[in-house]
Amino acid sequence: MTSGLRLWLRVALLIFVIFMPRVADADPLDAAMGKALFDRTWVPAPASTDASDGLGPLFVSRSCTGCHGRGEGSHVVTREDGSPDIAGAVVRFGRADGSTDPFYGLELQTNAVPGLMPEGSAQYLPKLELNLNDRALANDVKAGVRLAPSLFGRAAFDSVPDAEILKRFDPDDRDGDGVRGRANKTAGGIGRYGWKAAQVTLEEQVAHAFAFDIGLSSPKQPRPYGDCTILQTACLAAPNGESPLFKGRELSGDILRVVAVYLGTLRARHETTDPEAAALFAATGCATCHVPSLATRDGGSIPAFTDLLLHDMGSALDDGVGEPGVKPEEWRTAPLIDGHVREKERRFLHDGSAASVSEAVAKHGGEGARSRDLFEALKPEDKQRLVDYVSGL
Repeated sequence: MTSGLRLWLRVALLIFVIFMPRVADADPLDAAMGKALFDRTWVPAPASTDASDGLGPLFVSRSCTGCHGRGEGSHVVTREDGSPDIAGAVVRFGRADGSTDPFYGLELQTNAVPGLMPEGSAQYLPKLELNLNDRALANDVKAGVRLAPSLFGRAAFDSVPDAEILKRFDPDDRDGDGVRGRANKTAGGIGRYGWKAAQVTLEEQVAHAFAFDIGLSSPKQPRPYGDCTILQTACLAAPNGESPLFKGRELSGDILRVVAVYLGTLRARHETTDPEAAALFAATGCATCHVPSLATRDGGSIPAFTDLLLHDMGSALDDGVGEPGVKPEEWRTAPLIDGHVREKERRFLHDGSAASVSEAVAKHGGEGARSRDLFEALKPEDKQRLVDYVSGL
């Protein structure tokens, strides 16, 4: 280990120990390194140090904080013309069967290293306006917006056993509540992370974000050119940052691990003290899918407000962009923990199409239709109480 790296680690550890949340089971050095990597601004290859290069060649952000500042998620910002837009959102491309665009791949890359052109740009409010710098999307390929969620409390989903997820699977709607739900059973196991539960573990989700948002390869995503496709020849001809320092990749498995350790220090911050509102949450059927707590492997429980299952949410939430084995109208129940964004305006649902909790509920169809109707039937004061409860989670 070089003297410079030792100094960097000591400084990172000191900063983290001073400001870190009080978490007994997080290794302070691992967590400090993970936070430093989460905050790091990556640079294109080749660079003077192997530890920071490999960005792109096409990318969305130079760092994790570009979409998850302070560990939070997307928020509303003001454009230069004074109109609102969303920061921390991406555009996903796909067909209903989960196949992606043959030229642009999975995700719109809005930035590029010197010498390359970004794939395009997007404006999210009042609705998606997509500007592509090359060809049009292929036949039947749709574009859908995906907001970056808050990361607080998410790491705890790793501790939820498969049985806890599967026990709420009700394909035949035996209880007649209209809610079925199903687990996303991937080749690697039951998914927990992502809007469609495509990733099984937190490290897999971290690797996916590094690969598709920043363009960094790792053992779990060996993609030195990120989301570049075989048709993007200029991208594939650009240098990459793969190095023996990280066992032939741009990121090592240890890097993924310590970033996940850091995310584990971001505990859910909600404090619910209104039992009557919690009762309304249950009576309207919201708690059927947004399960307040889930059991963990060690016999404890975590705040969740999700069942980690996929649900058919109807046509209003169908943007035509599916994923392998998951239909466009199917979504993993969004965790409502730490849904507020302090000092920032926010949007709701996977695409930011709702400006309020009430608007988000109104778009619930399919398996969410019954809860939507029960919510709409509430007295105005009870409806507001329930909105305040959800907003404070």
